[in-house]
Amino acid sequence: MKNILVFLLLIFSFKGFSQLASSYFPGNEGYVWHYKMTPLDTLNNPIDSLTSFRVDSFATTSDIYNKSAKVVLTKAGDDPFLYEEPFLDTILYSFEQNTGFEYLGMNQLGLLIDFISQFFQDSTGGVFNFFKSFEGWKSYYRFTNTVNSQYTILQRDTTFTIDTLTLPLRFQILGKRFNDQQIITDLGTFNCKKFTIERRLSYLLVFPPPIPPLAVKILGIMDTLWIAPQNWIVKSFIPSTLIDLSIVGFGSFTIPGMKMDILVPPLSINEINNLVTDFELYQNYPNPFNPTTVISWQSPVSSWQTLKVFDILGNEVTTLVNEFRDAGNYQITFNASGLSSGVYFYQLKSGDYIASKKMIIMK
Repeated sequence: MKNILVFLLLIFSFKGFSQLASSYFPGNEGYVWHYKMTPLDTLNNPIDSLTSFRVDSFATTSDIYNKSAKVVLTKAGDDPFLYEEPFLDTILYSFEQNTGFEYLGMNQLGLLIDFISQFFQDSTGGVFNFFKSFEGWKSYYRFTNTVNSQYTILQRDTTFTIDTLTLPLRFQILGKRFNDQQIITDLGTFNCKKFTIERRLSYLLVFPPPIPPLAVKILGIMDTLWIAPQNWIVKSFIPSTLIDLSIVGFGSFTIPGMKMDILVPPLSINEINNLVTDFELYQNYPNPFNPTTVISWQSPVSSWQTLKVFDILGNEVTTLVNEFRDAGNYQITFNASGLSSGVYFYQLKSGDYIASKKMIIMK
């Protein structure tokens, strides 16, 4: 009897743990995601010729805007490797029990703000200020929400004016959790949590009180996400979107969609550059970092090589390499656990070749 009780306790304990939102996020800083992003035409067929790539890097955990935040740096471009491209944006996640929060910033609403500003010919900044008020932590991912039941993440009503026409509008961010789904990815097969996050703009038909206004959707961007244990988002699908403005006399049109799939990390620099024809010092990766990063370089000739790290004042911090090396590709891991946050430089000398790069420690 005792063994049965212990067995049942373990089952229920494990079940409870598996629903914790934080158990779906990587546990170690330095985790890197590689994604392939493919636009979709109006029929949701992939446009492979316009494929681009994205790299996210879990940089650090820090207290930001009154929450313990997972700081993820992100960059995108046409190059599947993106080794030398800087990280240009930041995504913030936070977790409390069964809920995953994401910080809603202006960068996430940029395209929508541009579209609405152009449509309403807004030159006063009214559209921007309206959306600016949305900034803050939002409970996007509710892991124990009732399946197929929609929940409201954000809702605001406002009015915009075109010439003499005043339009009452409602902006919403809506979430929905579906049954868990097993999907196959480049990284393997995962049993994922599945959510849709919809950004919706509606026209309000206003009636005399006490009848509440009726919201008629004119724009709904639907993002379906698959979240895998210890890997976070491994797939996303945004179908092409119909924008129906006929209710206000402006017709309708369709904007293309986007699908995003996680990839096996691309080949290392050493594997790419089998034939070395020139000197090259690469950008460290990841950058910013905490506490370790990889510095890579190549040399077309055998020579005495030194690789040193300096602080922002030019003081030498450490020497990573100081020896004779044959021609070839090299990389070394730099551990900055003993250094404070800030900007540093690393410099490679090989014969007459001297090159430096900037790196950022973020703790």
